[in-house]
Amino acid sequence: MYTLRNIVASLPPEKARQDGLWTRFVLRPLSFPVSWAALNMGLRPAGVSYLSALVSIAGGILFAWPRHSLAGAGVILLNVFSLLDCVDGNMARASGRAGPWGGWADAVTGFIAYTAVFFSSGIYLFRETLWWPVLVVTGLTSSANLLTRTAYQIYKNIVGESAHGSVSFERLLAENAGITGFLMPLLLVFHFCGFMPGFWFIIWFNAIFYGGGCVFTIIKLARKAAR
Repeated sequence: MYTLRNIVASLPPEKARQDGLWTRFVLRPLSFPVSWAALNMGLRPAGVSYLSALVSIAGGILFAWPRHSLAGAGVILLNVFSLLDCVDGNMARASGRAGPWGGWADAVTGFIAYTAVFFSSGIYLFRETLWWPVLVVTGLTSSANLLTRTAYQIYKNIVGESAHGSVSFERLLAENAGITGFLMPLLLVFHFCGFMPGFWFIIWFNAIFYGGGCVFTIIKLARKAAR
């Protein structure tokens, strides 16, 4: 039988310091009781990772749906994904099942979630404005994010856990602005308030952040790998 205290204590201090503000003060505290319930129901961390991927896909599909109520359900599911993204890690550490396979599953679900969020946001804004270039912008943003994360994973295979220190500043920004940061709650607020300028801000911020970050990070990692 797992206890809530065990699950909270399993979070390493260095991992807690890496959490963005939204994760640290909202998602992580909410994830502890969910992790406790999931473990005592007999669920496995990898199973929750796969579930979170399905949740992000479903959320992206519904968020892009023409009906306002379904789009609202979609953005709620995308926020549920953010919570589950903390839950599977908590479960793996508390149950002693943390390992390469879990890290791989967590990385893949992150790839899927980013793609679902960016593409669905582009379709959502296109429905409201009929400005088709927004689909190109979000497609390029998604591609840049995937390329950056793939380059980092390959670099990590070369140098091991020391890779974290090589992109510490980039990770800090991504933790606060990404799918476990303020991106998800902002989508929720902007949708239910009907605040279209907010969506434009999100689209262009992410395009610049991940597009520029992709070029910067790959050049930086290439130089480090060469040395």
